[in-house]
Amino acid sequence: MKNSSAWRRFFQFSALFNFSAAFALLFAPQLLFNILMMSDSLSAEALPWLHQFAGLVLVFGIGYWVISTNPSLHKDIVWMGCIGKLVVFSIAWIDIMLFNAPVGFGVLVIADLIFAMFFAVVWRSFE
Repeated sequence: MKNSSAWRRFFQFSALFNFSAAFALLFAPQLLFNILMMSDSLSAEALPWLHQFAGLVLVFGIGYWVISTNPSLHKDIVWMGCIGKLVVFSIAWIDIMLFNAPVGFGVLVIADLIFAMFFAVVWRSFE
């Protein structure tokens, strides 16, 4: 299961998801923020932080692409990806509940939770 072509394609899809998010954050932040119902949140002061986050999302995407070449060989990156996705999901929903962040953002990060669950399935299969 760990190195099946289906799992390899899954990790490629995960990488593409991250690449898409990173490029949207870097090159079309206003459009992305409009889609997420966060247009009032985008400011010149926030852009450097947004770009830093986009860089991290891009690096994680590269890691997911590396996993796709041989999941069992890169099980530590699978674990890191699982934790990273859970952290993004958790922080987003904390922001929604405590700081009134727009729910549109929370809808997007549900994808991260779903990815984290699949990453966990793969990671557990290594034991």
